[in-house]
Amino acid sequence: MDVATSRAIGLGIGVIALGILAFWWLAPAEAPAVPAAPAGATEVKNPAQLEKVIAIGPPSIVTSTNFIGHKIYTVKATLKNISSMPIRLVDVKMTFLDDNKKQIHEEIRSPLEPRMRPMEPGSEFPFEIRFENPPHTWNYHVPETQVVRVAY
Repeated sequence: MDVATSRAIGLGIGVIALGILAFWWLAPAEAPAVPAAPAGATEVKNPAQLEKVIAIGPPSIVTSTNFIGHKIYTVKATLKNISSMPIRLVDVKMTFLDDNKKQIHEEIRSPLEPRMRPMEPGSEFPFEIRFENPPHTWNYHVPETQVVRVAY
């Protein structure tokens, strides 16, 4: 085998390897898993009880573009601990609607997780939840956002 053929084979293998790495790196990520409540924690899931533990400010949405041209949508809101206990976990449900106000998708995300510093009583926690691949029939309004689980 001559030098030119060896270089061509090496270049081909390098291009294939870079292609595989680029595909792996740029592939859309799945929604993160919802974390488990800390061991021994008290969980609140009842909507009537949640209203006495935590308040969520009106959400807003901003749009940006990543370096390869995909739109990134970011839902922003503020949580406020209105209980007397430090909160260690908060799950938020976002419900996406179509132009007819029919539910087409929902996601549960955890802006406050057990690995983070707890929210002390009376404190506020601004959060951002990003998503890149919204449903195709989404109406592009702020998803309905509500707290569905708290653990302290």
